[in-house]
Order: sequence, then C-alpha cells, then structure tokens
Amino acid sequence: MMKRFLLILFLFLQTLFVLSQEKEKLIIFKNSKDWQKEIIKFPIDWAPKLKFTGFEELLFTPNWSNPKNNEFWSLIIGWKVDTAHPLFLKDVTTNFKAYFDGLMKPNHWATDFPEPQVMFHKKNDGFTGAMTFFDGFHTGKVITVNIKGEQYFDKSLKKSILIFRLSPKDYKNPIWNQLNDIKLQNKNATIIQLDSSWGKEIFDFPIRFAKNINYKGIAEVRFPPKGWRNTEHPNFWSYVYAWYIDLDRKITKEELELNLQKYFDGLNNIEHNKNLNGYKASAKILKIKTIDDLTVYIGKIQTYDRFATNKGLTLNIIIENRYCKAKQRNIIFFKFSPKSFYHKTWQMLQKITLTKQLCY
Repeated sequence: MMKRFLLILFLFLQTLFVLSQEKEKLIIFKNSKDWQKEIIKFPIDWAPKLKFTGFEELLFTPNWSNPKNNEFWSLIIGWKVDTAHPLFLKDVTTNFKAYFDGLMKPNHWATDFPEPQVMFHKKNDGFTGAMTFFDGFHTGKVITVNIKGEQYFDKSLKKSILIFRLSPKDYKNPIWNQLNDIKLQNKNATIIQLDSSWGKEIFDFPIRFAKNINYKGIAEVRFPPKGWRNTEHPNFWSYVYAWYIDLDRKITKEELELNLQKYFDGLNNIEHNKNLNGYKASAKILKIKTIDDLTVYIGKIQTYDRFATNKGLTLNIIIENRYCKAKQRNIIFFKFSPKSFYHKTWQMLQKITLTKQLCY
C-alpha cells in the first residue's frame, strides 16, 4: 500500500513539474501592466490557413472592447513559432491575414463580410502597416488598425518571435506609448546570433555583480564551445557580449571605458577582496569609425583572471555601439580576446553578428 501511495505521489509531482515547465515556456512578454492575457497554441482549428506551429500570447488593454475609449482595439499579439530561418515579410503578411480571417468566423453580426486586408512595409527597425477587417467582436463594422511589428529569430532554437502592436489610433496618440512599454521576457530575447553549442548567459540590468552600471535592459554573454578557460587553447578568454539598454542618448567613449572597468571589477569582486586592489581594471579604447548610427571602437582592458590563472590579464577589445534614436535604445556589442587582432581567433569573433531588427 505504501509503495503504491509513493508511486502515485511521484507521478503526481512529476505531472505538476511538467505542467509548470510548460506554463513557464508559454510566455513571450513581461506583462508589466498586468493586462488581460490569453495563450493559444498553434495550429488553431479556427484558422486552418495559418501555417505555423508554436503558440501566441495576447495582451489586451483594459478598455480594448469599448468603442468610445481611446484604448479600443488596442492590444499586443506575440507569436513564438518554429522556423528554420527568419520569415519573409510576405509570409508574415499571409499568415497574419489567415489568422484574422479565421478569428472573425463565425460571429453574431453577419455571415457575409469582407476578408481582412493586410499591408506591411519593411522598416529598418521592423515593419509597419495597417489592416482593414470586419470587427466581429465589438461593433459589427469594418475598421482599420495601425500595426507596428518586429521579428526576432533564434538560430539555435530555430524559432521566430513575431510581435504585433495594434491600435486604430495614429502613431502620435499616447496609446502607442502604452503598447511600446510592454517588453519581451528576457529568456526569449536572443541578442547574439549563434547556435546552441556556444555557452549562453543572460542578465538583467543592473547586473547583480556590477550594480553601479546604471542602465535598464538586458545583457547576453556567449562563450565558445571549447577552450575558454584553457590557457593553451586559441579560444582562451575569447568571447562576445551584448548589452541591450534603454537609453535615449549616444554613449561616449569615456562612458564605455568607465563601464568596462566597473564590469570587470565587479566580475572579480574587487571591492570586497583587498588582495586584488592592484588589479583594478583599466580600459582604453579608440573610436575608429562612425557609419550612420553605428560607432566602432578598438582598444584594450587590463584586468584580473579569477577563473583560470589567478593572474593579471590583458584583453583586446572591439566594440560596436548602435544608437537607436527613434526607439531610445543602445545596443553595445563587445568582442574580447587576449590574442592579437591578427590571430585566427579574431576571424572567428568578427564573423559573429547580432540578431536582426533589434532597434525596434
């Protein structure tokens, strides 16, 4: 009897674990405004022309169903779907139309009504457009909503995240500030385009070990598959790091140098380890080019290696800083290695790129 009870208990707990894991995964947004939320798995029986597998998360503004309110038909739709490559805009358009075509059938207003008309235009920071469709939920009329969209492709997971922000209001209306305030969950946001063989860590700002770097956003660090702690390996202490931060101004060379010093001193816990006072980080970088919103720096940082050698360490650095003025963000991409810039390790590092359309 006791064995049977323990077996049932084990199976019950295992089921709870699986369900909790599944629930945890079915998240796209940080619902910071506590808006009404709905999760729907793909494929969907009421939208047979939608060709994706995965799931969607919808967040509704509190008054989205009230035609007299400024929030009417204002919501956010997120799709996390299985894709082998980033989706072409025509595929996004076709599937979004198929989704709304199915969504409005049937309804209690009418049996005969026009199909949705969707038009998206590619932008440097994603895509924008509009959709005219029959509102089978609230008014029984044909309405038009404006749409802001983004796409993020995770090469290692072979998944795309598509974000659609909808409102009938023009883009100058304050409702767009509310919609734009909703961010992705960090665990879904891949900044660096690398496969799963590279180690990956994601941090929120302020970073737990360097809280004096006063930014808001996320950071992603990626380590090569082999050799990062092996002093004899060409990949020793060679890695890439990206910061994706909310900041409505360009970052200066001096600020980058200071933040590098804060980061490495925090990493080595210099403040609480008097024995390492002689190893406080020192960073020197030089701006080598500026192209539109992108500034590139090259330089060195002297720091301490507490992970492999317990000795002083000099790293060469290449930094790419992109200022996304329209969306008040900075993306900073660091590449580190103790090897000279002529070494083959830098050929590897220089091939690594960021996920497209991050300046959304």
